[in-house]
Order: sequence, then C-alpha cells, then structure tokens
Amino acid sequence: MFFLVFILCVVLGVMIGVREYVIEPVRMQDNSLYPKFKKNNVMWMCKLPRCTEKIQDGDFVWGVMRNQDNMVRRVLGVPGDSITITSNHKVYTPHSNFKWNGEDAFIETRSIYIPRKGDTLFFNKLNDVEQDYLISLMHEQNEKIYIKSSLWQGNREMPLERIGSTKLGNRLVSLQEIDYMPWQDRYLVELQIFQAEPGNAPIHIKRELFSGKDSSKISFYVVPEDCYYLVCEKANHCADSREIGYFTKSRLLGRANKVANKFQKQIDHKFLQAKRFVKMVMKAK
Repeated sequence: MFFLVFILCVVLGVMIGVREYVIEPVRMQDNSLYPKFKKNNVMWMCKLPRCTEKIQDGDFVWGVMRNQDNMVRRVLGVPGDSITITSNHKVYTPHSNFKWNGEDAFIETRSIYIPRKGDTLFFNKLNDVEQDYLISLMHEQNEKIYIKSSLWQGNREMPLERIGSTKLGNRLVSLQEIDYMPWQDRYLVELQIFQAEPGNAPIHIKRELFSGKDSSKISFYVVPEDCYYLVCEKANHCADSREIGYFTKSRLLGRANKVANKFQKQIDHKFLQAKRFVKMVMKAK
C-alpha cells in the first residue's frame, strides 16, 4: 500500500510539473479564432523555452495583456517584419497576403514595422499607428514619459485650441485627451480641420515625448525585447495588437503544440459523435 501511494504521488508530481513547466491546456474564452477554434475548445500550449523562442508567422500563441488577462491569438508579424493593413481589409506581410473580413480598426491604410530587440526607433520618423504602439511599449516597460501635442498646417503652427471645435461622434473633443488619443480619432480630427481650413496644406497633430524624470526630450528609443503582432481570426470586436500594440516576448506564455491539438480535435470529434449517438438512442426509446 505504501509503495502504491508513493507511485501515485510521483505520478501526480510529474503531472503537476508537466502542466506547470512543459504543456498546459488552455480553454478558449471566445470565438476570436473561429472557425479554426470555437469557444470552449481546448488548445494545448507548449511552455518550454524552445517553443516560445521559435515563434513563426501563423502560429497560435498564448499571451498575457497588460491588465493580466490571458488571450490566445494568431501571429501575423514577427520581429523584423513590415506589415500593411489597408482600409479595404487587405493585409500584406512578408509571409502572405489575404483579405481580412470584418477588419474595421484601420480606417486608413498603414504600414507597421515589428521591432526586434535592440532596434532604435526614432519617434518623429514613425507613423501615427507606430507612435501609439511605441508609447504603449514604453509604458509597459515602466518608462516615465509625458507627451506634448501641437497642431500644424503644413509648416505653419496653429493654435491647439482649434481642436476644441471638432467632434468625435456627437461630442466636442477635449484638449485634455489629445495627447493620448488613439490614432483613428486623431486622423478624424485632422480631417475635420482640413475640410474647414482654407488651403491645401495637410493638417497634422504633432506629438513630442519627454522624460518624466528630467523633462528632457526623447527623440529615440532602443527596443528592449523582440516584439510580435498578434491578431484574431474574427476581425471585428476582438482585442488584439490593433488596439493593444506589440506583444513583447516576455508576455508570451506558450505556443500551440500541433500534435497535441490534432489529438485533442480527434477526441472532441469522437465525443461529439458519441453525444449524437446517445441522443438518437434516447429519441428512439
């Protein structure tokens, strides 16, 4: 009896160790990866370092958001990639091109560079989307920063108060929200001012970064970790890198194990067949 208890304890310990450090089942909380994975499907995630170090385009990964919520998403861009998402839902990457049905976050076409560890990003050379992502990345790294915004028409600076006469939806824009306003909203504000102002010079809300420690201007940032761009299969109403920004390597908990998930799908299929058979028998009775 003692030997049997000992063996059971060893087996239990091994199972706990495997789940904690090697592979873990993750239940899908939504339909973000439909039709490949449905809500409540189980996906097995490899947590070994060799799994998270070899992440490639198209892999399904288990990541953690900054609010500590977990999510499973597909990899669209890996470090060093440049991806383009257009306003008519087309996506271009170094690995594939496709149409993303339901994509509505990109109201204007933008190209995005996915930074590698050690890349130097110059803030004034980034487009509006990339600036948002860099600011979010710096906050994740606990960098103490603040932003100053200014309004320009071509090379002429305009009073920032001009923004206060624009609207988002049915409300007037507040000057207090400009510094951290998402790029889509800033684009709409710029468009309204351009349509109201004489001349053809473009309208641009310019942002500058400053250190929260000594108020010095921050013109560049060295990326501390490899970054990834994670997305949903179901594009609309789904949180992913489009609004969250880059996922750094330290926030990726695991990568889907293809063998284990193929086996899981076979089990789910057999279970569904058995469930249907039971229903047929019960109806026959």
